[in-house]
Amino acid sequence: MILHTLCLIASLAGAQSLESLSAGAAGMALPAFKFTPAAVVAAPRAASLPRIGTIQGGMNHSPVDVTFDRRAGRITGGMNLSPLDVAIDYDASTIKGGANHSPVDLKFAWTPEGVAVAGGANRSPVKYEVTWSKGVLEGYSNHAPVRVEFDLETGKLTGYADRAPIELQYDKVSGRLTGGMNRSPVDVTLINLDLYDFLTYIFLFLK
Repeated sequence: MILHTLCLIASLAGAQSLESLSAGAAGMALPAFKFTPAAVVAAPRAASLPRIGTIQGGMNHSPVDVTFDRRAGRITGGMNLSPLDVAIDYDASTIKGGANHSPVDLKFAWTPEGVAVAGGANRSPVKYEVTWSKGVLEGYSNHAPVRVEFDLETGKLTGYADRAPIELQYDKVSGRLTGGMNRSPVDVTLINLDLYDFLTYIFLFLK
């Protein structure tokens, strides 16, 4: 009941900003990656992994309870004291819906080499690239630069976002991600997910 009410409030409050963010997103080009269409890579990857993944715990001084449905291309739940419901269209290469009390309207390109995301979310322009071989995510969101250096083997992430440092450690065995970002402690557990998911959709975890 509470989540339904929050969804209603968020949709009413975000109606006008969805239109303005969509207009801004339409004119924002993706980073210049020579990527194949997202459906060629992302959909097969999703099909090869467990259908449902979850993230539970706490960050940004609030509880996190998020479900990834890979086959349906949907991320739902709640975090940052806000309902979360976004749809991923692999054929159209879009991520649309609502999160963090804000409409989400993003385009993406996705291959084994990296991910590029651009558009609007968190009531701000969003544009970032993740390059797996270099271990770097770089761009901007929330009216601030974002840069994360990561090591997929050790699970260490360092950098900055929201004008605050990022110091995180991911344990591949337990799926636990701990440390700090957004001037807040982080302690969440990723089940049937990994750092690829966290970094690809990092806009969800910023505040």
